[in-house]
Amino acid sequence: MKKAICFAGGGSKGAYQLGAWKALEELGESFDIATGTSIGSINAAFYVQQDFQKAQEMWFNVEAAAVMVNGINLEKSFQSVYHQREQLVPFLKTYIHSKGADVSPFHNNIQKYFDSEVFFASSVDFALMTVKFPSVSPVEITKEQMRTRGESAWEWLAASAAAFPVFPVMTIDETDYIDGGYYDNLPIASAFKLGAESVVAIDLSYDNRDERYYQHPSVTYIRPTKDLGAFLNFDREAIEFSYNLGYFDTMKVYGKYLGNKYTFSFKDKSLSEAAGQEFIRLLTSMEAAFDFSSSVHFQRINKQKGCTAILCESLRKEKCTPEELFIAALEEYLTLLGLDDSVTYDFEQLMYDLKFEADRIYPFLEYDTDTAFTTSIKFIKEKTTLKPKSIKIEDDRMKIIIMSVIRALQHIRIV
Repeated sequence: MKKAICFAGGGSKGAYQLGAWKALEELGESFDIATGTSIGSINAAFYVQQDFQKAQEMWFNVEAAAVMVNGINLEKSFQSVYHQREQLVPFLKTYIHSKGADVSPFHNNIQKYFDSEVFFASSVDFALMTVKFPSVSPVEITKEQMRTRGESAWEWLAASAAAFPVFPVMTIDETDYIDGGYYDNLPIASAFKLGAESVVAIDLSYDNRDERYYQHPSVTYIRPTKDLGAFLNFDREAIEFSYNLGYFDTMKVYGKYLGNKYTFSFKDKSLSEAAGQEFIRLLTSMEAAFDFSSSVHFQRINKQKGCTAILCESLRKEKCTPEELFIAALEEYLTLLGLDDSVTYDFEQLMYDLKFEADRIYPFLEYDTDTAFTTSIKFIKEKTTLKPKSIKIEDDRMKIIIMSVIRALQHIRIV
């Protein structure tokens, strides 16, 4: 059975895919086909060459100057531009003169790392997506089509990654091309056209997804659980963040870690599964008993979303298992407690520690939901080393969720 790996476009966010690749190797996954768009086409080419070390070298040495002449990191905030104000004027002058950024350093880097001999000798097939300009018509380029250009085959990678209008168009044989993301930023279809029967797709978008293939039974879909930021931010910290997130998100998809916003290692899933069942029982009971009449005009059946819908939304899913709902609720609780979401927690140990506090809070849980919530948070703040955020939660549903987590922690049995 032919398996494919598919890499989305997304500029500097592509470091996420390198972390995912590392995780997939550790998981024993290998692929017969690699497809990609934009930076994804370059990562896919690295995969065809089977050279993770070279890919790692490129990503961890990349900086704005290695992409554009007088390059700057194009982040989302004005502050980031302000801090680069001395570099901004030279960049704009180069941009205007070249009708786009001067990306000759980027092209030099592609040529440096693209090994045509290794690429074409590899048994891994390949395809990328680019777009003709100005007709904006899609062009799918396969490994066999690239072979005709020999050592100049790297130009197709540059064409796929020509992020117009920031980057200028890429001209090949008197035809202009721009970024393939204008047509298909995650070329899963290209992998199926090359004969793949299953695909691992690595997206780079936190907000959007490929609706055609997101729930396809033959596609394992990996996407960021946190926003990766701007697509042209080559700050080392941002690259490392994306890389690490890609690794852990992939491990979570394959069931080796738990969590969404947080990351939990575990010995077996019996504890999280049992916690999920207990949590749902308590959540359902509390939500059903709660009087929402003041906020929903005396309508028990209303258009207000339920607690489980809120939790599923945080997971970006339409339906969730009890275990997934508990983990999502637990993460809301941990966020409220101010726990660092950048480290990995031992799930069993964390549950043991939280259960200890839940046992101490338990007497307050007999109050009404609002009083129980306020009293519990006050107790945690005054009697523990944890520092809950000083935020006021107005939504009664979120209070029910938090109190159900604390109740579930008190009820579960940890061996």
